[in-house]
Amino acid sequence: MTIVNLHPGLCGGRNSRRALLAVVAAALAFAYPARAQEPDGLSSSEVAFGEEIDVRVVNLEVVVEDGEGRRVPGLMADDFLVLVDGEEVDVEYFTEVSQGRARSTSGAETPPAVGEGDVVATNFLLFVDDERTLVAQRRPVLQGFADRLGVLDPADRVAVVVQNDGRLELLSPFTTDREATLAALGELDRGRRFRGLLDSRRILRAFTGGRGGTAAYFEGAGPQRSASRAAADLAARGGGLAPIVDRDAGGEALLDSRTFVSEGLGAAGEIVASDLVFANMKPDSFEQEARASILEQDLSLSVDAVVSAMRALDPLEGRKVLLLLPGYWPTGEFRPSGRGAGLRTDLELLDGLIDTANLLGYTIYPMDQQTGSPDTRLWQNLRYVARDTGGRVFMAGSNVSALELVASDTSNYYWLGFVPEYRRDDRVHDIEVRVRHPGVQVRARRGYLDLSRVAEADMEAQRHLLFPRQPEADEIRLRVRTGAATSLRGKRMSVPVDVEIPVGSFTAVPWDGRYVQRLEVRFATIDRDGWRAEQPAIPLDLRHDAAPSQDSVHWFRADLEMRHLPHAVVVTVHDPVSRQTASARIEVKP
Repeated sequence: MTIVNLHPGLCGGRNSRRALLAVVAAALAFAYPARAQEPDGLSSSEVAFGEEIDVRVVNLEVVVEDGEGRRVPGLMADDFLVLVDGEEVDVEYFTEVSQGRARSTSGAETPPAVGEGDVVATNFLLFVDDERTLVAQRRPVLQGFADRLGVLDPADRVAVVVQNDGRLELLSPFTTDREATLAALGELDRGRRFRGLLDSRRILRAFTGGRGGTAAYFEGAGPQRSASRAAADLAARGGGLAPIVDRDAGGEALLDSRTFVSEGLGAAGEIVASDLVFANMKPDSFEQEARASILEQDLSLSVDAVVSAMRALDPLEGRKVLLLLPGYWPTGEFRPSGRGAGLRTDLELLDGLIDTANLLGYTIYPMDQQTGSPDTRLWQNLRYVARDTGGRVFMAGSNVSALELVASDTSNYYWLGFVPEYRRDDRVHDIEVRVRHPGVQVRARRGYLDLSRVAEADMEAQRHLLFPRQPEADEIRLRVRTGAATSLRGKRMSVPVDVEIPVGSFTAVPWDGRYVQRLEVRFATIDRDGWRAEQPAIPLDLRHDAAPSQDSVHWFRADLEMRHLPHAVVVTVHDPVSRQTASARIEVKP
C-alpha cells in the first residue's frame, strides 16, 4: 500500500500555458505532496519506456471562395501552400468534398477521417450552456435547429450536450436518428430540468449569496408596490438586472419580484445590466476583486465543459462541427496585472477552447441566443473563436437558421492533412493556408496544439470530473472508498480516500530482472458551485518480481483536504505507456 498525505495549502491555478485548457482553479485545495516512495531506490528516469511514434494527422478543412463569395471548385493539392510557423510543410492527404461527397484526386492520399466510400458524414455537436441562457430567448434558436434537421444528409450525425449546475449531461449521443435528436431538444424546451439562467442555483449562490436556488434568492422580497421598486430591490440583493423605470407613474400595482424578472426579460428581449453581461473589469475594491475571481472561474468552468464534451464525443470518421450556444458568457479582463493570479482575460480562457477544438479537428460555429441586436463584446469573442477554428458566427436572426447555414458551409470544402514532427511540448503552432491563385479568399483553422502526455492525462481527468457517464464494458475501473471526514479550521475538512488500483490491467515493463510500472494518480474535486480543485499528477512507481497477474491490485491512500461542503471526487490512474486511464467518481458529504 502506498500512503500519501495531501497536506493543506492554497496554491495558485495551473500555469499559464495556453495548452492546458486555460483552466484556473482559483481556490486549489491541494498542496503539492511528496512523491510516492520509489521501491529499492529506483528512479523514474532509469526506466526506459521508449518513445511512441505518433502519426496523428492535423486535418485542415479549407474553404476557398472568389471575390463574390462563391466556392472555387476543381483545385488540386499543388494549388495549396501550408505554412506552419512560417515554414512550408508537405500536404500528405488531400481530397475535395463537394456536396458532402469526396472526389477522387491524384497525388495525395485521402485523409483517414473521411472513412470508406465517397460520402463524408458531418458530426454536429450541439452544446447548450443552460446556466447562461434564458429559456424564452433560446427557444426560437433551438426550434429553428429542430425545424432544419431535414436538410442534413441521412449519414450526418447529431449529438446534444447541456451544461447545467456545473455538470454535463449527454441528452443524445451522435446519431442519425432524428427523432432521438428531437426528443433531446424537447428536454431543453420543456423547462423542467433545464430552466435556464434565472433558475441556476450555482449562479445565484455565486453572485448573490443566495442560500439555494431562485426561491431563496427572492425569499422575503414579497410583492412590490411598483416595477421600479422591484428592480431596486433586486439590485440591492446583488441581482444582475439594471433598474427599469416604471413607465406607469400613476399606478401602484402590486408586482411579485419573480414575475417582474420573468416578464421584464421577456418583454425587453435582453439583459441590460453589467452583472450578467460583463464589461471590462477594473476591480478597485475587495468586493470587486472577489467578483472578478468568480467571473474568471465561471467562464473557466463553461470553457472546460465544452472541452470535455468534445473529448468525450470524438467520432473517428467524418467532419466534426461544434454548434455552440453559450448565452451570456462573461467577458472582460477579470484579474488585471498585479492582482491575484495575474492578468486573465476572456480571450486567454477562450484560447483553451480554440486549441482543443483544433487539436480534435472541430470547427466551431457559435450562435447567439438573441434575435435582436447582439452584445458587441460577446459577439467579438464568438467571432474570435469561430475565426481561429475555421467557422462562422451566427447572430441577430441568422442563429435561427444556423443548422441549415452550417450544413451548407460544410458540404463544399477541401480537406488537407499533414503529419507534423510531434515534440509533445504543449506548444501552439500557427498555421497559414494559401492558394496559388490570385483573387481568392481562404478560411481554415489557424493552429494546432502539440499536446504533452501530462496535459493529455490532465484533460482526461477533467473530462471524468465534468462529464460523468457510464463506463464502457472494456474500460479499466477503480474501486474507491472513503472514511469519515475530520473537521479542520477555516471551514475545511480532511477526507481519507483509499484507491484499489488494478495494476494487472496496466503495462509492466521488464527492467533489471524485475517488472516496473510507472503510473500517475490524480485527484480532482468539484463542489455544488462549480469550484474545482485539481491535484497535479502523483507519480506511482512500482516494481514486481514477476509480471502482475490480471487480478493484481495495489492500494493507494491519500488524505484530501477540501472545503466543508459536499463534493464530487474523481480519481484517475493513468498509464503513460499504454495511455490507458482508469477512473472512479464518488460523492463526499460532511
